[in-house]
Amino acid sequence: MDTVVITGADGFIGNHLVHYLSKQGVAVCALVPLRSPVKGRIADIPNTQIVECDISDWENIATFLPHNPVAFVHLAWTGVSPKDRHSIKLQTTNIDLSMNAVRLAAAIHAQRFILPGSTAEYSECGQKINRSACPSPQSAYGATKISVRYLCTEQCKELGIPFIYAVITGIYSADRKDNNVIYYAIDQLLQKRCPSFTKLEQLWDYVYIDDVVLALYLIIKKGKPDAFYTIGHGDNWALSNYIYIIRDIIDPSLSLNIGGIPYPNNICPSSCVDLRSLQEDTGFEPTVPFEVGIRRVIEKILNER
Repeated sequence: MDTVVITGADGFIGNHLVHYLSKQGVAVCALVPLRSPVKGRIADIPNTQIVECDISDWENIATFLPHNPVAFVHLAWTGVSPKDRHSIKLQTTNIDLSMNAVRLAAAIHAQRFILPGSTAEYSECGQKINRSACPSPQSAYGATKISVRYLCTEQCKELGIPFIYAVITGIYSADRKDNNVIYYAIDQLLQKRCPSFTKLEQLWDYVYIDDVVLALYLIIKKGKPDAFYTIGHGDNWALSNYIYIIRDIIDPSLSLNIGGIPYPNNICPSSCVDLRSLQEDTGFEPTVPFEVGIRRVIEKILNER
């Protein structure tokens, strides 16, 4: 049975990935912080070992982790909430965290080190995100993600571990609420209010969590050394298109004030993905269209209300 080690396994992506890997018959060593308040959501999953630890103690941790895992997936990150993304002090703690994760992966002879990135690193790159896209972060979060990518690349070379980088576009899910435009639109429309937006001309991509974990599973199984992948659905629509779909699902007669708010600082960031490398190397194809996934979200919110 293949084994995968995952840091941040108690987080949103980690939780879904652990469940998915277990269903695929993959053994998981789930690393979570000491006294994790949410480790219970991955408790009792078949083929899963939960290890509470501080990765800075990687030398000792390595002695009781499984060796030769097919992949080491580093999902742990401090300061993912919007209010923390501009904190330089908080974000830069992730540099040491990630370097220690690479050292731990090398100590247990992981066959590949997989590091997820974020489209926050490329908000003004002006093209679909792929290996040739120029980073253009607008926050300490994005800047630190870029730093960690290049530092992990070099550390993996030094320690002889194949490195894979996977930028993930905007994730949505029925079991997660975010402070973003699609959740704002759902909230306002369910209350029969008219939400106000910018012109929403920027091209964007949203991906349902089921497709994210499918892509990560395929990267674990088939990803090539030193690859750069982007994970998304690949729609790359104008942001307004998503809002019209949401409105039409809830009530096509409701009004939208699109264009009522000016762009802040005349900046119009985008988040487009180029899936070709991921598709060619792993065979990935998204399975959840936005209309299907967002209907699940709306139904969950309605049930809660």
